[in-house]
Amino acid sequence: MKTAIEDTLFGALKARREVLVACWGSKIRAAVDTPLTTAELLDRMPAFVDEIIAALFPDAVPLPVISGNAEEHGAQRLRLHFDVAEVVREYGLLHDCILEIARDADVAIGLQEQRVISRWLNSGIADALAQYVKRRDEERDRQASEHLGFIAHELRNPLSAALTAVQRLRNNERAGPRATELLERSLRRASDMIDNALSHASLKLGVDPKMEQVALADLLRDVEVDAGIDAHARGIDLIVEPVGDTVVSADPRLLRSAVFNLVQNALKFSHAGTAVIVRARASSRQVALEVADACGGLPPGRIDDLFAPLVQRGENRTGFGLGLAIARQAVEAHGGDITVKDLPGIGCVFTIELTQPNPER
Repeated sequence: MKTAIEDTLFGALKARREVLVACWGSKIRAAVDTPLTTAELLDRMPAFVDEIIAALFPDAVPLPVISGNAEEHGAQRLRLHFDVAEVVREYGLLHDCILEIARDADVAIGLQEQRVISRWLNSGIADALAQYVKRRDEERDRQASEHLGFIAHELRNPLSAALTAVQRLRNNERAGPRATELLERSLRRASDMIDNALSHASLKLGVDPKMEQVALADLLRDVEVDAGIDAHARGIDLIVEPVGDTVVSADPRLLRSAVFNLVQNALKFSHAGTAVIVRARASSRQVALEVADACGGLPPGRIDDLFAPLVQRGENRTGFGLGLAIARQAVEAHGGDITVKDLPGIGCVFTIELTQPNPER
């Protein structure tokens, strides 16, 4: 025989508290793509459920204070890369589970109980999202500040070298072509950094590529000329294999940026006396551009973070870790893919693959 408490929503939820948590957890696993451990899945939600149950106690007047469980839950979901819609959905699914348990227990939900549930769930959503958005914005601000700091720091070196070269030329010092070469190299490096920063910003904003027919031979010739000074200074042969009259449908600025960044990356990590090789393969629907370096291979476990912004590959800290990230973003903006093959003891081969539209009939 049921007691008066058992006939209430409070009694039904308290008696089936583990069932309620399990119901919610099952629905979340089915609703999100993120693989979660049990601890990650539950997080603060069981404690939040306990708050709702306590607030539903018939004599809970005044209602207990809402804690910070939902706030912490929102921050944790951000760390797990949930999106905003998924965070909101969690509280809606909890409401669904409460209704299911009430139905299975044959318990009617009164107006006051509906108000309590609405208050807790609405507050939970608001608190979780407020903390989620706050932490997300703080992280974005931190990354933006770090990004600008890297750019400012790295621009200082080539500009300082350029100013030194200009001063030598102005003072008519016997520097000869060496000062001119230093000036040109430094200005090119500064220009490349600015181009990278602008490309990174436009790609993050989702700017659509401006597609046109691009002759690969011309594009690779430009890359060879622009990277040639750096290759010569490092004692590395830059070899661009002939590509014939191959034409690719692409945004010329973005594709050049992708290839140039791969070449710069290859020159940066290849050893003096070796060669960086650029080659292309084309079929009716596929174009592949390869950049092979002589870096000696990657340390174990480093492939996964190669394309992450502001992550640098080795002890050489020049550059600000955007080159490979920009290359990937530029290629993906074309609907293509970029991969890397590690050749231990030799180097790496980076490959850009672009699918071409059907030829007009």
